[in-house]
Amino acid sequence: MFYAQDQEEKEYASANLEVTADFPDNPFGHITNGQRNKVVLKLANKDNADFSVLAVSGKVSLVEQPDKILRNLTALRYDLTVTPEGTVEIPYLFHSEFAPGDLALTIFIDVLGDEKLLRVVGYEGIVTIVDPETSWFDPQLIFLYIVLSAVALGVAYIINAAFFGGSKPAKAKASKEPAVKPTHRDEKGQMILDESWIPQEQLGKSPKQSPRAKKRSNAGRK
Repeated sequence: MFYAQDQEEKEYASANLEVTADFPDNPFGHITNGQRNKVVLKLANKDNADFSVLAVSGKVSLVEQPDKILRNLTALRYDLTVTPEGTVEIPYLFHSEFAPGDLALTIFIDVLGDEKLLRVVGYEGIVTIVDPETSWFDPQLIFLYIVLSAVALGVAYIINAAFFGGSKPAKAKASKEPAVKPTHRDEKGQMILDESWIPQEQLGKSPKQSPRAKKRSNAGRK
């Protein structure tokens, strides 16, 4: 139970505001780094006047030195009204980026009642800062592994090409085509005449020799 705290506290002492805090996502008071941490503040109006919730803010400080503030939490604005004997739930979200360990957390609620601005302490206690659990199936980690693998393969390829010359291309074997035997010469290379156009009656006849050629032939025989 927390009461209104400011210079007008005596005026509202007999009709105070009661606040309870609940961490629905962190029942053990663990605050996870890098995630949205939610606290639900339940404000009960014990006065006979209306109160308007204007904003919620907070601070994180050292346990041993509460006055040494490590960080002020972001203030969120609200437009809620709490009637006499009424209650209202105020959700407040904040992020944590601290070293793991125990820290002091204080949450404030700024309210307006009877034309007076009051600051109510909604929560004041010690919380444990923890890092998020690592999962092998985290999409961000999977993407990081893919990028690192691609970079490693690229570096290995560059080193291989620079120092080992890469893989040598296989020499194409010259295909030996069988030599085509010319059709106009025989096996000895002698010219073969195409006799298909010569009439058959001319093939059996020997060519006529001139008288001068005959004399030379006869002279050669003697």
